[in-house]
Amino acid sequence: MNQEMREKKDEWFWDKLDQYLAKAQLKQSKQRNFIIEEFLRLNTHVSAEDLYSRLKSSEHNPGLATVYRTLNLLKEAGLVDQKQFSDGKAVFEILAPGTHHDHLICVACHKVIEFENDEIETLQEEVAKRYGFRLTHHSLDLFGYCTECWKARAD
Repeated sequence: MNQEMREKKDEWFWDKLDQYLAKAQLKQSKQRNFIIEEFLRLNTHVSAEDLYSRLKSSEHNPGLATVYRTLNLLKEAGLVDQKQFSDGKAVFEILAPGTHHDHLICVACHKVIEFENDEIETLQEEVAKRYGFRLTHHSLDLFGYCTECWKARAD
């Protein structure tokens, strides 16, 4: 893939992927790049099945197994994180350098809201320190009902 095709904001992603592929002695493929480009374009939590649904009618027509392999390769490269929220479906999201966020997940409609909160981050660090832990990473997923689903339950 040439540099012109890569959006500036995703350049770090492609650079790190290139480094990982070279180290693992793997090559770029048009189909893999097509899957990755769509994943980056979505810029949200997405399951392999949902990504496959978006791609299956394209000229590249990747198989579901290829989509899974590509997402797992990105996970192994440290470029994406795999989460499993309340519906049991694994979803993937980009792990942009220097960023961190937590999640609110609706147990009814499975809506995911990303949020950042410095007070929560500080409190987590204080708790870890109190118990003698040195944090390497963490995730916080809060489950409940979004406003719409809560209202629907009350009706």
